[in-house]
Formats: sequence, C-alpha cells, structure tokens
Amino acid sequence: MSRFQARDTVGRIVASSPPTSRVFEAHAIDYCCGGGVALAQACAKRGLAVTGILEELERAGAASGPAEDLTRLGLRDLVDRILSVHHAFVKRELPRLSGLLEKVVGVHGARHAALLPPFARLWGDVAPALLQHLEKEEEMLFPWIVALDERRLPAEIARSLDAPIAMMEAEHDEAGAIFGKMRALANGYLAPADACGSWRALWSGLDEFELDLHRHVHLENHVLFPLV
Repeated sequence: MSRFQARDTVGRIVASSPPTSRVFEAHAIDYCCGGGVALAQACAKRGLAVTGILEELERAGAASGPAEDLTRLGLRDLVDRILSVHHAFVKRELPRLSGLLEKVVGVHGARHAALLPPFARLWGDVAPALLQHLEKEEEMLFPWIVALDERRLPAEIARSLDAPIAMMEAEHDEAGAIFGKMRALANGYLAPADACGSWRALWSGLDEFELDLHRHVHLENHVLFPLV
C-alpha cells in the first residue's frame, strides 16, 4: 500500500518523510507556507499529474531508507532542532551573504542596474526582518512552548499562544514572498556570463539559503505549531 495519498497535505507528507521535500522542490510545489493544501490540489495548481508525483514520492522515500518522522518528536526536541539547525544556519549565513552581495553590487551594479540594485533592496528588507523574527521566537514564543511541554506555563499564556503563532506564520509568508521575488529577479539564481566568482558564490549561497528556509518554515508551520 502506498505511504502517501492524494488527499494528504503536502506539509504532512514532508513531515512524515523529509526526503520527499526534494520532489516538491524539483516541481516548485510549496510545502512550507503553502503546505496546508492536499497533494491533489497542489498538483492541479502546477498542472501536474498526481499519480506521477505520488510515484516520485514513493521512490524518494524508499531510496533514502527509514526516515525520521519529525511528528514523533516532543515540543522541546523540535525547538532544539529548529534552533541548532535552522536558526544557527540563518545567523551564520546572513552576514556572509550580505558581505558578498555588497561586494558584487559594488563591482557589477552599474552594468546590471536592472538586477543588482533592486535585488539588494529586497535583501535589505528581508535580512533584518529575519533576524528580528528569530529574536521573537527565541526570546518569547519558543520558551513558552518549552514551558508548555514541561507543564509549567501559566494557564493565561497557554490559552493565548494562537496569536503569537499566527504572527510568526504571517511573517513566514512575508519572507517567502520576498524570496520568491528575489528568485524571479535572479532568473532562478542562474549566474550571467560575466559573473565573477563572488557573484556565483552569492547566487549559490542564496539558493541554498532559500532551500533551508523552506525546510525551516515547514518544520515550524506543519510540525511544531500544530502540536502546541
């Protein structure tokens, strides 16, 4: 019997079998911010045959061997995973990518005025917003979630967690929209012929950064938050 069904939500599929995220990435199916839709609906939106995608999902799951089902982790373990893997990645990569972008704009910005200056403005919007977002999670929401897991969260706060969670999800949507604009502007991070090594490293790093952001947001929106 197939592990996945057309009625399963995209987010739930990736939560139960993380390697399937590669299939969704390959077909530009949103499994993070838009992961709450059924696979059949997501395929219809992209003009894809759901039977073919189901076959690809089965192969991806089988080829990777037994995968960790993140939905079985407790709240504290999920928070620790997000902090140690994804928050750490963002904090490490943001300064590196910002430095590369400043260098590339300085060297190539005049010749690529329709691309690089607008791209830098988008990055200038999203980079500080991401850091502020992490700070809100680390200083407020995540400690509350851990306290809830340990049964020491005051009842009045426990009853009001829906509001900060909804705020984090809205900020995820906003960041995802900006990264979508950046990817479109950068032609899918395909470097132009005259791109230097720094520019190619920048595009590669941003491609990797967005992929990690998809997994990061998915883990919060479709694994952690539904358990709260």
